[in-house]
Amino acid sequence: MNLSGKSALITGSARGIGRAIAARFVRAGAKVALNCVRSIELAEAAAEALREEGGEVVVIPADVGDRAEARRLVDKATEHFGVLDIVVANAGVIIDKPFLDHTEEDWHAATHNMLDAYFHLSQACLPQMIERGYGRLLATTSIISEKYDFGPNKMTACTAAKAGVANMMRAIATEVADKGVTVNAVSPGYIATEMFETIDQEGKDAALKMIPMKRYGDPMDVANAMCFLASDEAAYITGQTIRVNGGMFMG
Repeated sequence: MNLSGKSALITGSARGIGRAIAARFVRAGAKVALNCVRSIELAEAAAEALREEGGEVVVIPADVGDRAEARRLVDKATEHFGVLDIVVANAGVIIDKPFLDHTEEDWHAATHNMLDAYFHLSQACLPQMIERGYGRLLATTSIISEKYDFGPNKMTACTAAKAGVANMMRAIATEVADKGVTVNAVSPGYIATEMFETIDQEGKDAALKMIPMKRYGDPMDVANAMCFLASDEAAYITGQTIRVNGGMFMG
């Protein structure tokens, strides 16, 4: 898969899945803007590592759950690269507690960081993609919006936010399908990242029993699927979700 000459913006890319997507895009030839809210040192370290591989990488901190910040982020990335071909809405949080223990703050954290962020980011980047007649808008969704019993793990607010992203993705894809813009998602299962380590061990063990491949995923498994959807090989694919979960969805 060749992304040479393309520029990409990836939110939530200081670590984990977002960082892996950035690395995969750079290795495919893309110029990449990394984004984070607070993990600026981690993002700068990731950028420096990718520059050592020969990548053109910039770090732009912004809270994409905020409309003005999302627009500023897209404007800054476009200004830096001259054009923005690929946008990946990847930022997310994990809130693992029983539904009745969820607070209003938990609800707002989930919707702000995922559902609001996707809405604002999409509205910020799509006009220029439509004008040029080319674009790839991608989102990281999650198996939690399709499968709900993970034993001790309870993630109701995050489930609602990720399901909202998945459904909004298909609606947007329908509206822009004849504009040269594809809109797709990758839905990871349990992927071994830093955020994954915040899940309690009992929950992780219960999830592992549901995975036919009998292993957790690697961030690069998700990044490879993202790279395919960002490439010209996926030009006739839109409104779709690629499930990267080791077969967990079949359980």
